[in-house]
Amino acid sequence: MPRNAKIYIACVITLGLGLLALSLAAGWETRDAVRYTAYLGLALIASTWKVKLPGMQGTMSVNFLFILIGVAELSIGETLVLASLATIVQCQWRTKKRPTLVQVLFNLGAISLSVYASYRVTHLFSATPEAPVYLAIAAAVFFTINTGLVSQVLALLDGKRLFDVWRNCHLWTFPYYLAGAAITALMCTANRTIGWKQSLLPLALMYLLYTHYRIYLSERLALLTNGSGASGLSNAIGSLAARVAETRPENSAPKPATS
Repeated sequence: MPRNAKIYIACVITLGLGLLALSLAAGWETRDAVRYTAYLGLALIASTWKVKLPGMQGTMSVNFLFILIGVAELSIGETLVLASLATIVQCQWRTKKRPTLVQVLFNLGAISLSVYASYRVTHLFSATPEAPVYLAIAAAVFFTINTGLVSQVLALLDGKRLFDVWRNCHLWTFPYYLAGAAITALMCTANRTIGWKQSLLPLALMYLLYTHYRIYLSERLALLTNGSGASGLSNAIGSLAARVAETRPENSAPKPATS
């Protein structure tokens, strides 16, 4: 692993876990322990709904929806703990290759930095940012920082430009985050009108969105690997191999935790 990549990974781990520790040291507060426990449990379940990203070792899951709920309805400490535990589950659940400790710590550092920035920036505009526009801002900040941190480590490992890696690996996922912000806004509105338990019903929409992305990626890979005739198959496999070669990190790279 290049020396600059090691330094970068160490910085992300130190800053991210440092923010997590400071936020927890400032004092833990929860206005509704039952509701928070329910959100946490559902976030852990959502972390198992993973979509494999083409050409990468990392995955994308539905748990970022609960991070947005945390930005809108929970304290910074509650949101960071929820995001951290969800990230650990996402890293460990049904992986072909068990991630190393450094990979898990990098994921925790990256998610902590992303959540902290998203929470603080959004709350600059409103103390209770349940409105769709504020949740869209939260989703955009979280997406930009989280995918940027992951793309940077891949760029350092492969000796490529940050923007090129980010564009190839993550740009197409942005609508997924905006759709999550819209569903979160719907859930927050339902929470204020009919109660938090009933507000969980729109989660079915998020599962449908996850299923859509999973099918879309499966079909995309199938088209690349199942051309018409031997020539078509050869060209498709060559195209897929070239794409993977362009975006694949080294085996020692931290496994990205994109939510």
